[in-house]
Amino acid sequence: MKKKLLQKKINRAVGFLMLVLAFTNANAQLQKEFSPRYSETITGDFTMVANNVLSRHATNAYNGNGSNHDFSDNVFIDIDSDPTTFNSSSANLSNPSPGSSCMTIERVFLYWAAADKEYEVDGSGTPIAGNGGVEPSWNFNDIKLMLPGSSNYEATLTADEVIYRGRDDHFVNDPYICVKDITSWVQGLSNPFGTYQVANVKATEGQLLSHGGGRTGTSGGWQIVFVWQSPLMPQKHITLFDGYAHITSTQNNFDVTFDGFQTVPNGEVKANMVIGSFEGDRGISRDQLLILDTSNSWEPLSTPMRPANNFFNSSITTNGSDFLDRTPASSNTLGYDASLFNLENTGNSLITNNQTSATVRMTSDQEVYGLYLLGMAVEVYEPSLNSLDLYATASDENPRTGETIQIYLDVANTGNDNIRNLSFSTTIPEEMDFISVEPLPHEITYNFDSVTRELTFNIADGYTDVTSAPYTIQYAVRIKDDAYFSSIPTCTFNSDSQTAAMYTGEINTTQQTSNSSFTFDECGVGNGDPTTIIISITDVQAPVFAENLPGDITVPCNGVPDAAVLTAIDYCDPDPSTTFTETATNDRSCETGYEITRTWTATDSANNTFTHTQIITVISDECIMDEEAPTFVEELPQNLIVDCDSIPEADELTAIDNCDADPVITFTETATNNEDCTTGYIITRTWIAVDNNGNETTHTQLIIVEADMPCDIENLVVSKTLTANGDGINDVFEISGLEGCDYTYHLKVFNRWGNIVYENSDYSNDWSGFAPKSSLGNSGMLSSGTYYYIIGFGNNEIKPVNGYIYIGSN
Repeated sequence: MKKKLLQKKINRAVGFLMLVLAFTNANAQLQKEFSPRYSETITGDFTMVANNVLSRHATNAYNGNGSNHDFSDNVFIDIDSDPTTFNSSSANLSNPSPGSSCMTIERVFLYWAAADKEYEVDGSGTPIAGNGGVEPSWNFNDIKLMLPGSSNYEATLTADEVIYRGRDDHFVNDPYICVKDITSWVQGLSNPFGTYQVANVKATEGQLLSHGGGRTGTSGGWQIVFVWQSPLMPQKHITLFDGYAHITSTQNNFDVTFDGFQTVPNGEVKANMVIGSFEGDRGISRDQLLILDTSNSWEPLSTPMRPANNFFNSSITTNGSDFLDRTPASSNTLGYDASLFNLENTGNSLITNNQTSATVRMTSDQEVYGLYLLGMAVEVYEPSLNSLDLYATASDENPRTGETIQIYLDVANTGNDNIRNLSFSTTIPEEMDFISVEPLPHEITYNFDSVTRELTFNIADGYTDVTSAPYTIQYAVRIKDDAYFSSIPTCTFNSDSQTAAMYTGEINTTQQTSNSSFTFDECGVGNGDPTTIIISITDVQAPVFAENLPGDITVPCNGVPDAAVLTAIDYCDPDPSTTFTETATNDRSCETGYEITRTWTATDSANNTFTHTQIITVISDECIMDEEAPTFVEELPQNLIVDCDSIPEADELTAIDNCDADPVITFTETATNNEDCTTGYIITRTWIAVDNNGNETTHTQLIIVEADMPCDIENLVVSKTLTANGDGINDVFEISGLEGCDYTYHLKVFNRWGNIVYENSDYSNDWSGFAPKSSLGNSGMLSSGTYYYIIGFGNNEIKPVNGYIYIGSN
């Protein structure tokens, strides 16, 4: 019976489509170009929460119809009674799709924006009445955030990016926009839904006159955009652009083009948008958000709370209604706008099937407003290998070395576009050998490269269409034998494999990659990790003992220790067994003494064993006070005089003792003079016998190795030339070759007339050709020429030798 190693689950592939932002700016003051903050195709959508930070009262909602520029005494909203904050407001996030299972938060961006012109003062520098007093000492790019379930603010957060700051250029009302990715904070919550509270959004309080004059009015707020996903939601291409465009009656018509998607091929095209802006007044109209419709005309967008002719109207709305789940819940947010709304795409008049872009325009011929965020989510046309599942089967859950296992890849197109140019590739791990591929339909071909170990499957177009049946690719691999794993000190080995799919769609031709999965989340979504096969390696390593092993000892009868308790450890068996046995001789008689043998044996689950034995010698009572040393059994080696070629091997001695049955023998050997045979040396050999009471007997042998000197006449060397000129060469008459032979040289030197010119009865290689007076009548250096010498050897029986020596001056 085959056992499946891994449970099959559904995997999904998330495609990524590059987004290109195109914009035209005929009249709008584009202070910071819009660029994509986020652009992905996912099975999900986006939602948002927001609130303003300036109003008519610090805690009460404002529901009047006044415009922000109507007032010179707007105050900070501050709901938290926290002395460390100068403004604060909150909003509640609810589940945007309660019926969608396995919802997860993908990305979260926190924006904060405000008019931040320096506070107005009179000529003496005194703040003008009603302007809010002293400007807060706070960095505009810092903020405080309190997350759901918490009663405290997180540490002060600093913006990831300052999108724009008008105070640097003294632009109009000095607007600024900051953004912070807070995904990790939100994903770390046990429940992302609940109250989000933001504090210390830097802004101008009270009166605000723009640079160049004119009461612009105060405005500011914050907005959190959540991108979420669920495996059961349709695919949407989600794009979030941010930048800053300042729209006026004379500087307008700012266009943003969303690109990089393809809408569904048939049926209703669904899309929704998100915007963020400020300085849009409630009472000033003729500001619009337009979309280029399918007839190539500009169509004004509207919602029940955002008229087509006053789209930016100081409100926070979602899905066509005021978003009031916030504190305070002002219907008039006095210059701050945030909205999430569906496109009313009746009859696909705004965006149609198979459309690949959409262009939106901001315009006005009376109102002034600044746009910082524009996002769109549109259902798209895309293939998907949502169930790319790689698993294996074998005869056991953990296959063994040498076993052949089957690998399976389940394939199904779960998207809405036919798959084209599909190929699968995987690398066979080094610890396995490729065997074969099970019979395949003619639409699937494969190739195995034995050098790179890459196994590739190519799938014919039309075999993985939307309407095609799921299919399985199967191939066999063999785990290598134990020899391959011999250097691995474990009983299991994790072999990882992963298959990558490369493909495009028939209509959506964007290249996509999907990876097989080993683990899946609670929603059945693959984690994209390698498939791990746990290989069982034959256990050939014996366990070892964890403690220090007890050594052999000798003790009196009353000194026998308790047996040590030993435990074993093994890299394969978590609980190897340990057995202990003990035997004794002589009935454990203290009168005669005895011997204890203790044996510990560790055995693992593979029957590998390790044994340790301790011998305890228990001495008899009468031997406790033993002072008698052991005696050697053999005849003791005597001192010797030998030559270098006759050195004998050391004797092996044994000893007996009256109380110790096995005295310990130690042997040492030393030598002098670096064992140089030419000069001779002495070898000292020492044997020491020690009994269990410490009594010892020592024997020492000296071996004198005589010098091995060449004293034959054949080794004699006599100078042939003498040139006593002080150059260190042939300066003296030299006799050599018989050093150390205890010879005395009797030297006589004759000239050609037979006269003795030099004689020395104990010559020591010191004649330089100088003739004493007695030999020539006058002393001095001999003239150049050939002379005759005779060398005698004292009392030795060696006959004299003779020869010629040439004496020269050079």
